[in-house]
Amino acid sequence: METDLKKKIALACKLTDHDQIKRMNELHQTLFKKVARAVEHPTSYELIFNQSDNAMIADLTEFIKFERQCCPWLVFHLTFQPEEGPISVGMGNSEETKQMVYLDMELDKLQQPVSK
Repeated sequence: METDLKKKIALACKLTDHDQIKRMNELHQTLFKKVARAVEHPTSYELIFNQSDNAMIADLTEFIKFERQCCPWLVFHLTFQPEEGPISVGMGNSEETKQMVYLDMELDKLQQPVSK
């Protein structure tokens, strides 16, 4: 099942420009090292970042922009907590998209997600 989903993700990706793909991969590598925790919801994952400076906001916005081009079927929620609190990115809106997010974002390499 995991292999089938990875193939489906690869086929669904709409990014074709080499430089864009390279930058998206760079964002994946840098942003996911900054995840404080991942929260598993019934149909999505939420990545929480404690850092909330302008550079983090710019990187997350760019990440979402690329992911929307790559995976136009994916729903994103960007949440800013008050007073410079944590920023979170929610991704997914169904069991299938949740599984795709898990595989595509390689969440298995993060600490075990916290179920909610």
